[in-house]
Amino acid sequence: MPGFNIATDKAINCPANDSNLTNTPIYQGPSYTEETARSYRYKLEVLEPLGTTTGNGILLFLEKCTRPTPEVDEIVIHSGQDEIIRPGKNRWSPIEFTFYEKLSGAASEDGGSPIDSVAEKIYEWWGSSMIDLKTSSHRPVTDYYKRAELSMKDGYGNDVWTYYLYDCWPVKVTPGNLDYADSQIARITVTLRYNKAQEQKNSHSNTI
Repeated sequence: MPGFNIATDKAINCPANDSNLTNTPIYQGPSYTEETARSYRYKLEVLEPLGTTTGNGILLFLEKCTRPTPEVDEIVIHSGQDEIIRPGKNRWSPIEFTFYEKLSGAASEDGGSPIDSVAEKIYEWWGSSMIDLKTSSHRPVTDYYKRAELSMKDGYGNDVWTYYLYDCWPVKVTPGNLDYADSQIARITVTLRYNKAQEQKNSHSNTI
């Protein structure tokens, strides 16, 4: 994996008890290590509980996730033969994450196989909290607006980048196709829309 060990330019002497190398100047390095960020070290958590009145939210075990991307409209002002470009309204592009559909937790009410509580809560978020499928009407935004955090980690588990997402709601929930010839892990992809995001760089991150 890519990484960089940068040795110090400070020369020191070898230990005096080494008769062969005594007083031979050598380099002490590496004095510190710089490491590239790794795309597989990250965590996405919906901070507010879904479908329950208690709990600490949903921690998603993801296969992949896009990062929040800011966009700014361009305003064109015509001045004679010139075009002056100025920034207009800003927005954040939706993020898309894919998580593994796992069989764990308590068995279903009819005594069948265990269900994926994460997938169940995602569908409740879309089909109960956001839209009342029985009446085909939207619920108040206070019922389905959630907060989320997406963080990139270093090798010690410390946050490198943290994205705080406000007023999140699922635009689309896409379960994977079923196929007798496919033995891969089942996945569910969710497109998440949000009104605003805040990006924070954490300076205390270590490397490994």
